[in-house]
Amino acid sequence: MKAAVLALGTLVLQAQQGTIVHPPGKLPAGPLVDVQDSKALLLGETTAEAILAHRVGYRDNLANVKVNARLKARWAAVRQPFTLVVVFGSWCADSQYHLPYLLSLDADPNPFIEVRYLGVNRDKRLDPGAWPKGLEPKAVHRVPTFYLFATQPGGAQKLMGTVVENPPREGQSMAEALVELVEAATRSTGR
Repeated sequence: MKAAVLALGTLVLQAQQGTIVHPPGKLPAGPLVDVQDSKALLLGETTAEAILAHRVGYRDNLANVKVNARLKARWAAVRQPFTLVVVFGSWCADSQYHLPYLLSLDADPNPFIEVRYLGVNRDKRLDPGAWPKGLEPKAVHRVPTFYLFATQPGGAQKLMGTVVENPPREGQSMAEALVELVEAATRSTGR
């Protein structure tokens, strides 16, 4: 018990001093504070609701996102099972800008597209156990990164594609990029 209290005290002191140390592949329990802006971090699996409640940048950007009805209809038309894993940094300006496009698309959830959100610290390390069951953990170098997995016969998951940090085409919204990713994956599986 004494060791646990000492470890917790050390973690609190490190957070107050602007450094957070944890073993590779492990995240300490409890809220962590970002070393650069002193705000709480969302780490590990989380929800759209928690993301929107976390920082005002997500809410403000969602209020300004315009996803047209045609694009939403294309998202809703997908009839093949996919898992979209979003690895993001709650501290990251690109995440705060691009995630609201997905949040807008998924406001009316498509039952064939399961969206999972995984928050990372600035070091972008993620415990392999944080990945949804059945999905092979991937290395994360930039955030946000969107990993699209297709459910194969028998339940196995296959990585179909990614969108890393920004949409692939200049002037393209993240909503467009994600709809195109899902549509391309649907065509390539031939189902």
